[in-house]
Amino acid sequence: MAVLGARGLIGGAVVRRARLAGHQVRAVVRPGHGAPGFPAGIEVVPADLRVRESVVEAVRGIDIVVHAATVPYPEWPRVVPLLAENALAAAEAMGATLVFPGNVYVYGLPRSRFVTEDHPQEPDTVKGRVRLGVERRFLQAHQDGRVDLVLPRYPDVYGPGGMHEDLRPIFEGALTGKPCRWPLDADALHEFILNDDAAEAMLKLIGTPAAHGRAVHVPGPRPIVARDFIRLVYATAGSGEPSVRVVGRGMYRLVGLFNAMARSSYEMAYLFADPILLDGTLYRSLTGSRPPATPYEEGVPRTLEWFRSHRTTA
Repeated sequence: MAVLGARGLIGGAVVRRARLAGHQVRAVVRPGHGAPGFPAGIEVVPADLRVRESVVEAVRGIDIVVHAATVPYPEWPRVVPLLAENALAAAEAMGATLVFPGNVYVYGLPRSRFVTEDHPQEPDTVKGRVRLGVERRFLQAHQDGRVDLVLPRYPDVYGPGGMHEDLRPIFEGALTGKPCRWPLDADALHEFILNDDAAEAMLKLIGTPAAHGRAVHVPGPRPIVARDFIRLVYATAGSGEPSVRVVGRGMYRLVGLFNAMARSSYEMAYLFADPILLDGTLYRSLTGSRPPATPYEEGVPRTLEWFRSHRTTA
């Protein structure tokens, strides 16, 4: 198995869990980033994922290619389709299974409280349309027999190894005792999945032929009010009751005037007011088991410990 984006939040978890499961794992990293931080026995290979020949060479001899590479939001329209095409070309060249961690961006606004895989895909955002284009490209390649595709779909991912910019301030604030920010509505339900659970579910779906060639939802342990999740993080860190600064749409627009990341994040902020909660019925039907679901009360301490270590060694 080769993992593209092996230092990312999902990619790093896949490397760990796949190695524990007995897979031979090749971690594909950006040139110059080296091998430190990976478990023993992991083969580390540098590659420029923006260059097709580099990706093909990095996965040579591999039978499973996990495309978990990410880029900052402002680069999505230009870079995400390029990385996807290169990952597809590399998997096809090797006759390998292509695995692509999906997200909820492709759906647009939810039409039901819990969303199943047949929910309409009507994204009204640039990033939603980009992701939908990539998924359709991969699904068509599967239908054409070019690759075998595995497409798990996750809610927001958290855990040891990094964090999305909307979640990072919670853990950093909890460790420093300072206020944190949250987009739009801290009293709305939200859903999170621990990255190790996301990786374990991915491995389960890879080993489930009936799950190939289709999106399969992998929900978290349960929906939770965002403010309650934040309280749990602060309480676990020993920081008491958090001060949550809710970022409204007006502030997003204002900051976005001079901050490219805020400008790019604004269009996805609707997910914090109109959350998409995933239905896991299909996963259970296909695999015969429930999705792995580490309780927040266990996942949060593990994540905080990583943040402490990261801050110490940064």
